Amino acid sequence: MVDNPCRLGPVELAPGVRPLHAGSFLFAAFIGISLTTFISVIQPYVLTVQIDLAVDKQGQVSGDMVFYSEIVVLLLSAAVGTLADRFGRRGIFAVGALILGIGYSLFGYVDSVTTLTAARIFLAFGIAIVNVLVQAVQADYPAENSRGKLVGLTGFAIGIGAVLIGVVFSRLPYWYVDAGMDELAAGRNTMLTMAGLALLLAILIRLGLKGGRPPQPDQPTPFTRSMLHGLRAGRQNARIALAYGSAFVARADLVVVGTFFTLWLNQTAIAAGMSPDDAVRAAGGFFALAMSSALIWAPIAGFINDRLDRTRAMALAMLLCAIGYSVMGLISDPLGGWMYPAAILLGIGQMSAITASQTLIGQQASAVNRGSIIGMFSFFGAAGVMFITSVGGRIFDSISPAAPFVLVGFINLVLFIAAILISRLPDQQQVTEPTT
Repeated sequence: MVDNPCRLGPVELAPGVRPLHAGSFLFAAFIGISLTTFISVIQPYVLTVQIDLAVDKQGQVSGDMVFYSEIVVLLLSAAVGTLADRFGRRGIFAVGALILGIGYSLFGYVDSVTTLTAARIFLAFGIAIVNVLVQAVQADYPAENSRGKLVGLTGFAIGIGAVLIGVVFSRLPYWYVDAGMDELAAGRNTMLTMAGLALLLAILIRLGLKGGRPPQPDQPTPFTRSMLHGLRAGRQNARIALAYGSAFVARADLVVVGTFFTLWLNQTAIAAGMSPDDAVRAAGGFFALAMSSALIWAPIAGFINDRLDRTRAMALAMLLCAIGYSVMGLISDPLGGWMYPAAILLGIGQMSAITASQTLIGQQASAVNRGSIIGMFSFFGAAGVMFITSVGGRIFDSISPAAPFVLVGFINLVLFIAAILISRLPDQQQVTEPTT
């Protein structure tokens, strides 16, 4: 007997998925992505207060930290996805949250570029696990006709988390200083606060998400072969390849905003005479504006993704993202009035790219090997972050703080053209289990 499908608001859920599971997932995405993103927002404070690094070196160090972190994500993503296919989503997801908690605890004691690098690499293990599992669970839980809606709601939840970063978490150092702590102690207590939040996330995942393993292949497949299935799927299916290409830039969109957007604003604020904690608060305000626009746009993007052919929706998303990032190249004063509409466009473009890419990969990846395909999707996302941040950190320092945004805008334009061409090809069946 087949259970009637449950619903969470407008989202029809896959068989066996209950509203409690889906609601817990949305809350886990809200907290989890906040934890994976906040480190880029608070890093300028760490560089200035805990390490006392010269301003003219912060761009390259910031880019290098993301680069090292993404090496870990690059190496782990396929393995994490395959482990989630073999052993289930819930346990692996909870382990990732616990690693984030330990990583944030370590970050409070960073006092040099060397210790910063070590803490950032450790934290990257948790980031890799949480990023892959959010996308895998997001692909598991909806019925196909509601996939875009759940992606939109997930984007909405993540957007709320990003706003929370801007209006609450980024101000924690200021509040701790206002409570009588010195700036160093304020930074340490901020990190311990985030570690406690990660522990709460692990408990939520364990109690609220659906247990058990996803569907298994008829014949057991060697672990390494399962890991490589995601790569073979991209060769066989042009739409999966397009999703991988979009992942190359879509995850980088979020990191570029979190790293270079906040660093640009932070440096400008300090140059204008603000204290480090006031500078973090000013940068957090514009970051919150960009994330608020992404938050409002997320359900609209989800509706578009369910109404349009998923590849054409991808083309539209890449165009919006190209416009949003390219506009940043026209900004001369990041604390001036023109930054307000630019931040709004940035948020819309970023959310369009994220929701379209995740909806497309969720549609094209089969349930049996979804984790390995999602893992490869994250692999390409990490590769994009490594490329854009390593190059971006250098052009941030040597050309202009707006240069990383123009670079991302150009890559999105290339993907827009690719999406238009692929949309004219006949759709292919989902790539299922590896051939033996």
